[in-house]
Amino acid sequence: MYTEGKWVDITSCNAKGFILESDSYGALVCVVKNGKVEGEKRFSHHQLAEADSQLLSEDMKDLVRLHINMALDSEDKSWFRALTDGSMEESR
Repeated sequence: MYTEGKWVDITSCNAKGFILESDSYGALVCVVKNGKVEGEKRFSHHQLAEADSQLLSEDMKDLVRLHINMALDSEDKSWFRALTDGSMEESR
């Protein structure tokens, strides 16, 4: 059984989606194909496979940069230091 919010590959229609609800018979999935929401559809568990939800390294770098900018914008020095491991100096 899949948990709510989990991303899955839908093997029967070459799409991805995330679980809206799940029971012992199947799961209601919000289907996303080619970057667009196609709607909600119920699938049996054997039609679903857990999707790889790891961020790509370049996406992780972008996310860290975004968090650093947010820490600077909010003037949160402790968050900034935690994100940069003290390796960056604040510009004054």
